[in-house]
Amino acid sequence: MEKIPCSVAMLTFNSEKTLRRALESVKDFDDIVLCDGGSTDGTHAIAQEYGARIVPQDAKYLYPEGGLADGGGARNQMMQATKYDWYLWIDSDESVSPELRADVARIASTPLKEGDPLAYRIPIRILIDDRLIKYSSNYPGYQFRFFNKTSGGHLARRAHNRIEFNPGTVIGTLATSWYVYVDSRDIHILGGPWKHYRRVEIEEACKRTFPDFMRYIVWFHFRASAGMFLRALRNYLLHGFRDTMPIEAELARILSPLVLIVNSSICKVGRIFSPKRAL
Repeated sequence: MEKIPCSVAMLTFNSEKTLRRALESVKDFDDIVLCDGGSTDGTHAIAQEYGARIVPQDAKYLYPEGGLADGGGARNQMMQATKYDWYLWIDSDESVSPELRADVARIASTPLKEGDPLAYRIPIRILIDDRLIKYSSNYPGYQFRFFNKTSGGHLARRAHNRIEFNPGTVIGTLATSWYVYVDSRDIHILGGPWKHYRRVEIEEACKRTFPDFMRYIVWFHFRASAGMFLRALRNYLLHGFRDTMPIEAELARILSPLVLIVNSSICKVGRIFSPKRAL
């Protein structure tokens, strides 16, 4: 079978529990790159089974004590290590649906014409304990997971998966999804697998000017929390509880922006009164 002329990449760190599923979903891609943060489990051995190249994460993107300090920088690093212009990225606990894989193969194998999209928004689908969630407050949850590198696409922030492109880049939208797998035991408002991500969010929030802090941290996240509450409530009223996100998962999502506001505000006040104090 001819390989898909597209690169796919993912960040890894002691990812042996989920990596095989991720790699199995992209095994038809011609170029697979893992940007690894120093795994000591079976991550490297599994990568070798699938012919994936391993690129060590640059130390400047890590905290001295371990953990990812700059996810955007590390993702840009792994993108730069790939060989094709067409580029798809996922995390090591995610996978590419067969339908999305077919769409990517079709697009990457077709010569580009003027006016064709160079970047695609892709909707998320969540599985909790391998149960597909049909209704969630964050659906469709579009992200730019597939784009052509000639678009200038790059991660612009340390914590968020925000990708910026050259002005005038034509954007497309796919109906096919990538899958995110969640273990119900990992659903936490704070800590858990996302504690380093939360730390980075707080650090970035504290660097903002006071007007920006009030607008983009306090107001934006309060509005996001209220919106998630209303969408979750609508889903439960219309669809019941069988195919919707578990209440504890939606509650964690709704409260998470509010927790960020509180923690960032404490940090911001501390910096105002003690400017030399580190986070």
